[in-house]
Amino acid sequence: MIFTTDKESLLNAIKTVEKITVQRGIQPVLANILFETGKNEIKLTATDLDISIITFTSAAVSEEGKITLPAKKIFEIVSKLPDKPVNFSLNNDTGVVTIKCGNSKFEIKGIAAEEFPKVIEEDLEELEKEGTNIDVKPFVKSIKYTVYSAADYANRNIISGVLCKINDDVIEMVATDGNRLTRIAEKIKNKTEKESKVVIPSKTMNEFLRISSISGDENLTLIAANKKLIFKTKDYVLISRLLEGEYPPYQPLIPKNTESAAKVKKEDFANAIERVACMTNDKTKVIKLIFSDGKLMLKAETPDSGSSEEVIEADYKGEEFIIAFNYKFISDFIRTVESETIIIGFNTNQSAAVYRPDNDDDYICLIMPLKI
Repeated sequence: MIFTTDKESLLNAIKTVEKITVQRGIQPVLANILFETGKNEIKLTATDLDISIITFTSAAVSEEGKITLPAKKIFEIVSKLPDKPVNFSLNNDTGVVTIKCGNSKFEIKGIAAEEFPKVIEEDLEELEKEGTNIDVKPFVKSIKYTVYSAADYANRNIISGVLCKINDDVIEMVATDGNRLTRIAEKIKNKTEKESKVVIPSKTMNEFLRISSISGDENLTLIAANKKLIFKTKDYVLISRLLEGEYPPYQPLIPKNTESAAKVKKEDFANAIERVACMTNDKTKVIKLIFSDGKLMLKAETPDSGSSEEVIEADYKGEEFIIAFNYKFISDFIRTVESETIIIGFNTNQSAAVYRPDNDDDYICLIMPLKI
């Protein structure tokens, strides 16, 4: 294997895949990136056995071949190289790759490519014909607005994933951890006009967000096959297992309307929560919200430490209403939305409150209150 490529393209390709490697796994090869050469490109692959990522970068290939190299070490080396052509050459007898760039030279020991797990058995080109082709931007927004409320992926149960439904020109995503629920519906350009319904691990969704921030791809093909979901763009392929089982019915949980509502400025609300939270209990993280005419008081009390409170303006009319929440859940919502004002709807202090941005009726976050 001998090839030459430019430093920036190679570094971006390594960045795309290296985060998914397993540094302390039973199989040492999972800490490596698989390098394979084609006619005018290099293919880089990484996997943790749940998720696999493949990306490509152009190169002048003198001799084809393949080898796996330690992800952390190869990233460290390439990131520190000067901005000049980078040459890789593999000694097939020793498994050592020599890297030359300018006056720099490195020799790095690899693991044979044959030890690397095969990440996809199927013919990708054939599968792509059955995929759903959508635009990336609303897909990314839908993930950002829901994934933070999914259950911890370590449990690997059905609610550690995000429900994704595509129907005609609408994509709907839902996530819940049992204490809160987020749901969004976004218009998309569904070029293939195909419908689908899958539950995607939250870990995969977060990885897709990371990769999409590196790549400039605008179109995405989603392919569900053999209990896996394949995300394919022109720059990379992401392959993930799907979660199996029936996602809990969520529609009955969403109130059709609320008896009362308050509107607050997002920035004022966020700053008040941050200050008042200084006096919350580390375990319960309880903040009381006390609504009265034109005002919202935020209050926290910890018997061993003391208390805190702050009052902000609120567009609210009615009798005094007191409700308590885990402030972290509210903060997650606030950090996500891009609206100057937030609407909080509620019925009783025992039922879920509806948080939504003032500028987006197709997104809601339900948060269960805590006992006062």
